Amino acid sequence: MEDSSMTISCTEHVENEHQGRASRPSAPEAQRVMRRLTILVLTTVFAAGMASRATGADDDLQRPIADAELDLSDDYDPWQGFNEKMFFFNHDILDHYVLKPVATGWGKVLPDVGKRGLDRAFDNLGMPKRLVNNLLQGRFRGAGRELARFGVNTTVGVVGFLDVARAQLHIEKSDADTGQTLGLYGFGQGPYLVLPTLRPLTVRDGIGYGVDGVLDPFGYVTPFFATMGMSIVKQVNERALNLQVFEDVEESVLDLYSAVRNGYLQRRRRSIEEADAARQAEWHPPSRAVAER
Repeated sequence: MEDSSMTISCTEHVENEHQGRASRPSAPEAQRVMRRLTILVLTTVFAAGMASRATGADDDLQRPIADAELDLSDDYDPWQGFNEKMFFFNHDILDHYVLKPVATGWGKVLPDVGKRGLDRAFDNLGMPKRLVNNLLQGRFRGAGRELARFGVNTTVGVVGFLDVARAQLHIEKSDADTGQTLGLYGFGQGPYLVLPTLRPLTVRDGIGYGVDGVLDPFGYVTPFFATMGMSIVKQVNERALNLQVFEDVEESVLDLYSAVRNGYLQRRRRSIEEADAARQAEWHPPSRAVAER
């Protein structure tokens, strides 16, 4: 389960098996390692939907409290019975017994400045997805900002640990993803869906999530185990950044499932509206007379 959502996730701390063996591991040993890491990655993917991004995390995680008050009864949730069971599994079992303890330990080892720097570095690696979708949406200025941010932060910002582009040059990130692009072009969201180890989704965002994974070039150029390790560290780090915030959310709502669903759907609508507004502003800028009023 990545991007941005409101639930918690489950991920496991990466266990590197550097035991100083002089000989190559046997086939059964390699298979056991592969199975273990695959399970770890599947559980960590859930973090993408359960822990929000560290940048603006407080606002994003608190939003479902307000969004839960909205009347979203018309939203299509025909599989609610199944979804609630999967939500319970993801939140009450995977997160409670795996991710949260691991993230708590991670938070004690790595100071906040390190966790936030690491989060920014991972976010910097998400540039290709944002670049492609800005272009597909006709937001060419946004695409230009993404290229500029990546160039500055990768070099001066030490591979993204520092957001120099924003702090010094005031170049803001232009968020975009494939689910947002599909929504912008009129594709319906489809039913709401919660799957084991995955973030809350709609059918449209599930398709977009898969395409976003294909748009990640680093999966093609880095070794398999390195890619999985990066995914695990990323999700543990995100969860560690949001430990207290999500705990506050849990204590503030009576029906966490509905709060997460309503907050997620409302946030996705808002994301599409903001993308459309940005595109309209770029293609149809206000006249000078209007702008000066």
